[in-house]
Amino acid sequence: MRRGLAAGFAVVLAALVTVSLMGISPPAPVPASAAPTAFSAERAMAHLAAISSRPHPIGSQEHTDVREYLLGQLRSLGVEPTVQRATTNRQTNFGEVRNVHARIAGRASTGTVLLVAHYDSTPKGPGAADGGAGVAAILEAARALLSGPRPRNDVDILFTDGKEAGQLGAQAFTAANLLDPRRTVVLNFDAKGTSGPSTLVETGRASSWLLPSLSEVDRPLAWSFTAPLRRIAPEESDFAVFRRANFPGLSFAITEDTARNHTGADTLAAVSPGSVQDHGDKALSLAKSLGDKDFAEYRRGASTYFTALGALLSYPNWLVVPLAVLAAVLFVAVVWVAARRRGARLGAIGLAASTFVLPVVVTNALAHLAWLLLKRIKPDYAHIGTGTTYHPELYQAGLLVLSLVLTVVWYLRVRRWWSTEEVVLGVWAWLTVLSSVCAFLVTGAAYVTTLPLIFGCVAVLAAFRWGGNDPFWSRMAFAAASLPAAVVMVPLVDFTSRGLAFAGPPLVAAGVLAATALPLLDLLRPRRPTLLPIGAAVLAVALVVAGSVLDRVDHDNPRQTSLIYAMEADVGKAFWISYDPDPLPWTARHVGGTEDAELAVLAEDATPGSLLSYKGGRASLAAVEAPRVTVLRSYRDNGQDAAVLRLQVLSGGAQRVSVYAETAEHTILDATVQDVRMGKLTRSLLSRDPWNWGFSFIGVPADGIEVELRVRGSGQLPLRLVGHRYGLPSVPELRPMPEDVVFSARPGNLTVVSRTQRMDLAPR
Repeated sequence: MRRGLAAGFAVVLAALVTVSLMGISPPAPVPASAAPTAFSAERAMAHLAAISSRPHPIGSQEHTDVREYLLGQLRSLGVEPTVQRATTNRQTNFGEVRNVHARIAGRASTGTVLLVAHYDSTPKGPGAADGGAGVAAILEAARALLSGPRPRNDVDILFTDGKEAGQLGAQAFTAANLLDPRRTVVLNFDAKGTSGPSTLVETGRASSWLLPSLSEVDRPLAWSFTAPLRRIAPEESDFAVFRRANFPGLSFAITEDTARNHTGADTLAAVSPGSVQDHGDKALSLAKSLGDKDFAEYRRGASTYFTALGALLSYPNWLVVPLAVLAAVLFVAVVWVAARRRGARLGAIGLAASTFVLPVVVTNALAHLAWLLLKRIKPDYAHIGTGTTYHPELYQAGLLVLSLVLTVVWYLRVRRWWSTEEVVLGVWAWLTVLSSVCAFLVTGAAYVTTLPLIFGCVAVLAAFRWGGNDPFWSRMAFAAASLPAAVVMVPLVDFTSRGLAFAGPPLVAAGVLAATALPLLDLLRPRRPTLLPIGAAVLAVALVVAGSVLDRVDHDNPRQTSLIYAMEADVGKAFWISYDPDPLPWTARHVGGTEDAELAVLAEDATPGSLLSYKGGRASLAAVEAPRVTVLRSYRDNGQDAAVLRLQVLSGGAQRVSVYAETAEHTILDATVQDVRMGKLTRSLLSRDPWNWGFSFIGVPADGIEVELRVRGSGQLPLRLVGHRYGLPSVPELRPMPEDVVFSARPGNLTVVSRTQRMDLAPR
């Protein structure tokens, strides 16, 4: 009877884990035959096909073509778009951007719902998912919205420019003060992968006010631990710019199949229509819901939130610390009662807590070793800059089983020395510490350990109160913490968005989740308990081997490479540069490991401050023009010990130009670029001296840019000019790229041309 109860408990736990995992998936795509007021992924994919046939980075003709398509589609919907043309900067990155902005006027507006996606791509791929999927979803959502009754509030559409160049378009839009943050909600749609659900990854300052609308959405996948994690390991998005400008809002992203992100493999064929459907369902539903809200009732306030069995649950953040305190108090109470009723020893609990570190550390070490071995066995994996593979699912399953194996082995070992209560309380001690630390430092993540701990402690205290001294009920109660843990920790265990190279935190979560259920081993009493970890270890190895066999590179899952052409115009020398650890044959024929001082200079020009190792080889000279600068005016301020240089910088056909000044004998006091003030720069841009001042400008106009420098010093000021062109030049040794090879997320598909000029400063 009791063994049957324990088995039933295990079945329920397994069902919770399974349902939680299955819930992290996108919906089925809706066909074009759906009602006009419904969002259809098939209709959205037609837009995606039109805008993602080729790379369209800022400043390219393809980029202009995409913008014209968007303007035409918005006009066909009956709204009149405008193009915000602006020069803006984020620190030392400048650019000329063209944001596309349109408004669906509300019936009696009290505020604005702003739908945002970026329409530029990287130069290495067509950006079908990043960020074409968001653009296509918003276009189709706008069509569906206009097919029904107009919402009360304005619904604005913003396709930002220059996101891949440093969120320049979002910066320009917020700087222009076109919308009031107190009467605007931003809904941002982006991607770092090509498949998976549209997940809420970040919120603004009013999540408490917005979450009820999100709860009405089908599949409201949202976990508040994602936002602080993105800020610990920064993943800059347009939404981050809006958030810093005090706009409330929600940011969604497609986060699976990350091996294609920022590569030539981010194509239309790779994008999951279900992911686009999920993006669009959320955009349309939230536009309707928030579009009918009274923005006069807008209130700031942050909440902790998470999706549990398909429902979005939340509570205000002011409860986080009290709940953590409650969890700690309950834990102390359980320890005290366990000591009195079950003879639990504080020393044993402490030793159990300290030894629990071992399976966590060993799991992470083995995961790291497995990734290193996989890269040795399949060198193509090392070329993928995101630290994962095209199909990592079997690898991930194997690592998760490995985490379970090591946790069970640890438990079987320590149970020889300490009681079930002592071992589990050692694990719960870590939950208590994590709950308290997160409550103060990572508020949005505190619920992951706080809620299972509170639930488990209450269950144990109830068992001690009404179960008498029967160890069966206390052990069942200790295992009860695994039920909420299965709901709140499974999203942490799913590490498809982080890749195999970043498997550590998910494996820790998996180990903790498994540890909360360990008392079931004592209740189920398997006849040969050692067979469980042995069988699981065999399964883990089988999954990894199967992953290695099935996860192949081919035309649909191409090899990835990095290749840059860099030329020093002053001396007439050129090199090929690759950041591949072990270049593919197509790449290797250009780079042979040249160690040349001039190569080091050009590698620094190509990717300033990069810590990536590179290989190089001599290249033929290409017929490409270098940037140049002319002096428009040179004078000295009256009574000031500073020379003023007014310069015109011509890119020579490059889409991006960088200007560096030698500061060994001069100091740049101030600067303006296209009349945008830069100010004094004290931090080095390049890793080599003396070029310690500079800026980059992307989207250079045909007539160049004007720069004004205030310089302390005399004589000539050396300037180094670096032009970045999209694509590789036509030189004899360059052969067409094989069909099964694309450019990776590492620097590549660029032609970099550098020159140095000396500017005469006005005499004192």
